[in-house]
Amino acid sequence: MHPGEYDVVLGGSAPAPFGSMVLGGSEGVRQRFNSPIAAQRLAALVEARQYGALELELLTQALQDKAIEVQKAAYLRLQTRTEAAAERALAAYDPYVLFECLATLAGHWAGVTAVAISPDGRSLVSGSRDKTIIVWDWWAQEAIFTLKAHSFIYAITVSDDGETFAMRGRDHIVKAWHLRTGKQIHPEKGALRTIASVTLTDDRHLISSSQNAIKIWNLKSGRELCTLQGHTSLVTAVAVSADKQLIISGSEDRTVRVWGVA
Repeated sequence: MHPGEYDVVLGGSAPAPFGSMVLGGSEGVRQRFNSPIAAQRLAALVEARQYGALELELLTQALQDKAIEVQKAAYLRLQTRTEAAAERALAAYDPYVLFECLATLAGHWAGVTAVAISPDGRSLVSGSRDKTIIVWDWWAQEAIFTLKAHSFIYAITVSDDGETFAMRGRDHIVKAWHLRTGKQIHPEKGALRTIASVTLTDDRHLISSSQNAIKIWNLKSGRELCTLQGHTSLVTAVAVSADKQLIISGSEDRTVRVWGVA
């Protein structure tokens, strides 16, 4: 017996042609997901949305896929799931392998020596060898205001409530401003945390600058997880957002870059 012209046939072990549709309900989705072709595995994840438990199963497996684009699709979709299994899978996954440059902010005319990010992840602060501080709205990708520091800027930090920021210059004097208005205020004691080009994100990761790249290390394995490239000169400062979803870097190439999952 051979299939007729209008018969529906469940695909076998051979991969389906690119752009085709494998029929057969959830079993057909599983077969597509087992395809050696990344595009077929991606299509299976989309089709699996109509099968709640199956989708969660495949999304969890896809985080270990050899194709980065499949991992990314699974990661973004899992963030919309509320099950404990989805939360466990995300907690065990290293999303830094998916990071790419989301924005490049140019405005300093000399190398950037310090960077910080507000708790809400929207406002950035950068200090430069040009002795200026720029507060940025990186969502709009524009400078909000610029301040004169009158000193080399060693470190910048934003307060936990996101209302103020402080800097320490060559003279070791700490100065502080209101983040929204730029009005100078008296710094609170202990307002400045040291921000350097080596940053611990949590107990699992370390982020370091290496020439014109940013390296992310897995502390448990002691191995390099990934490298973020894009700066054209020495990376001098890095900072991480409170939710670990963004990395901010400053460089001698006079730019500030924002890294994350697009």
